[in-house]
Amino acid sequence: MHVTAISLCSHFGSHIDAPSHYVKAGTPVDALPAGLLIGSCRVVYCDGNSRVPAGYVESMPLRNVRRLLIENCSSKLLGDNEFHGGHAALHLDAAKVLVAGGVSLLGVDETLIPPCAPSQSIPVHCTFLGPGPIQTAIEELDLPDVEPGEYNLVATPLRLTGPEAGPTRVLLGQD
Repeated sequence: MHVTAISLCSHFGSHIDAPSHYVKAGTPVDALPAGLLIGSCRVVYCDGNSRVPAGYVESMPLRNVRRLLIENCSSKLLGDNEFHGGHAALHLDAAKVLVAGGVSLLGVDETLIPPCAPSQSIPVHCTFLGPGPIQTAIEELDLPDVEPGEYNLVATPLRLTGPEAGPTRVLLGQD
């Protein structure tokens, strides 16, 4: 018989950040509606290694886009054990544009904002996630071989009760 024991942070690897991550009365992962985590999505590529600006997301046609995955240079660094610092994370104004445009699920190939900058992290998370239940983020996606375009998304978080985040298996397919 073989049995594996696992101990990890709920923000490890590809994971969902639920509204309760930064909003005390926010929705936890296990209360997110399945319709939010399953359905059509758009994958886009944002070149560069600085914060994703509002101008970039304003230039995208977001009409009827409920789920958006943004790939950038970070996907190419997955599996690299060195810290590179220059995260292409979401700018606060870009988070506001996405929410106003009706994007409910945002996926990125790193953290939504640099983990080493909490003063920037909290406002971006609070703005995008809100109190829920219709907003969520998926961080640290593995997207280096995914071409920009339209996909079907299935995101299945680890079944846990009440967490603010949860390791998640994310599948993309095309018809």
